[in-house]
Amino acid sequence: MASYRKRNNGWEYRVSYKKPDGTYGEKSKRGYRTKSEAERAAAEAQRELAEAVEIDRKVELADYFKKWAEIHKKPHVSIGTWKSYQQAVRIVTEYFQHTKLTAVTSTAYQQFLNELGTRYYQKTIHGIHHKIRRSIKQAVVDGYITRNFTELAKISSTNKSKPLEDKFLQLDKYQELINLLKKETSKKDYVHLYLLAVTGMRLGESLGLTWQDIDFDKQLIDINKTWDIYNRQGFKPTKNKQSVRKIPLTPELSLVLKKYKFSVWKKNSYNLLFTRTNHTWLNRLVKKLTDTNIHIHSLRHTYASYLISENIDLLTVSNLLGHKDLTVTLQTYAHQLEAKKEQDFEEIKKLFG
Repeated sequence: MASYRKRNNGWEYRVSYKKPDGTYGEKSKRGYRTKSEAERAAAEAQRELAEAVEIDRKVELADYFKKWAEIHKKPHVSIGTWKSYQQAVRIVTEYFQHTKLTAVTSTAYQQFLNELGTRYYQKTIHGIHHKIRRSIKQAVVDGYITRNFTELAKISSTNKSKPLEDKFLQLDKYQELINLLKKETSKKDYVHLYLLAVTGMRLGESLGLTWQDIDFDKQLIDINKTWDIYNRQGFKPTKNKQSVRKIPLTPELSLVLKKYKFSVWKKNSYNLLFTRTNHTWLNRLVKKLTDTNIHIHSLRHTYASYLISENIDLLTVSNLLGHKDLTVTLQTYAHQLEAKKEQDFEEIKKLFG
């Protein structure tokens, strides 16, 4: 429907139209010399709006989610993170197939999450839900729908999380591993694992280390970049700005690195400490040496757990790990903090008799 009005600078048209979600919008334009010109322009605008609405009504959830991820996320996240978005797109496409965005209800979305709960760990489902929820918020802003159907959704899973022994080394095994690794300074993979075990740094951070980052005099390691493990195209920025940090270089690690540098290490174009970027091999090695099902990242978790068990301040632990904020540390090591809380309760009882 169109209406017309004469203004000082010419005729104006105003047309109302129905959006894909059922609500109404309005478009207007002024400056036409005659009413006839305004009528022709209004007719053209109505035709274009009708075509746009028809196209919008046909938008499928999977297509919108994929396009949103490519526009709003791909340019701004790491390759590793982008792989998680690609996984989420595949899962959404598999389940919803050609379902229109406007046809998805809160109930249908909850059924989707319930189905995921039979296949994935709860943490994985949380990650998928978080991505979809962000995209649907944008869909509301874009005018495709009026209500976010992901709100109030509940997440549960029948799949138990990996047992703690698959995520952390027991402290006695951790000490055994450290003692074994530091004796093998002639084997670069052993030196690499030792560095990871006693610093808690991320694999990419360790691969990004150059000898300029090792300050033997001040006994510090400067973490200021990472190595692009996936593309193998050189250095890239750290995971977040908090990941740029200095961590202590212990006397034992200092000795190991000096022996490694002068007897094993070979000069390379980037002056990197370690040049083997195949982390699959390192994963196999750590599993072999510990006779467990852990992986490289488990050394980082074990390092943090060890510090917490030794009453190192939690904020210090968070800073050493390069976490974005303390919340990440609290969530990741909740089990360790729960055990420590029981110890603290006993100390409080002693304090007050």
